[in-house]
Amino acid sequence: MTRDKIDPFEILDFWWKAGPKKWFASDAAFDDEIRQRFEPAVTAAGLGALDDWAGTPHGALALLLLLDQFPRNLYRNDARAYSSDARALAIAERALDAGFDRAYPGMARSFFYLPFEHAEDMAAQERSVDLFRRLGDDTTYLYALVHMDVIRRFGRFPHRNAALGRDTTAAESAYLADGGFGA
Repeated sequence: MTRDKIDPFEILDFWWKAGPKKWFASDAAFDDEIRQRFEPAVTAAGLGALDDWAGTPHGALALLLLLDQFPRNLYRNDARAYSSDARALAIAERALDAGFDRAYPGMARSFFYLPFEHAEDMAAQERSVDLFRRLGDDTTYLYALVHMDVIRRFGRFPHRNAALGRDTTAAESAYLADGGFGA
């Protein structure tokens, strides 16, 4: 896929057709499909080559999928899964300031909010909780609260430690051994 052939609508169409059952599941076939179709776009987005997409609601949403969601599918248990999180968060902040999330119905809006939930930063977590609370979906609100609790307790997501080469504290190890949140 070259820059000229990357189309935000193709990304959005793929994502909506896949649906919620695939979005958050660990599915090797789905991950491979993303890799085959969109890995060059993920790389381009991570390098900032698609930042001009951030100026429209559909472009910003497609860009957020490329930066925040697709890397988690492509690079499970690898530091690259989180390498574009900071860029995704900055784009999400600008998209919300522009009101782009309001161009979409509830479930789609959540992809504007997930970069806040994925951030290892308490202020971003607090914003995530507020955004998901206002969205009115109890399930996504619960996940936002759980993510914030992990950051409040540890200042980071312990399940990322191995991938990021970080040492795991005794408290984090106990939390993970007890089934601590791992998304």
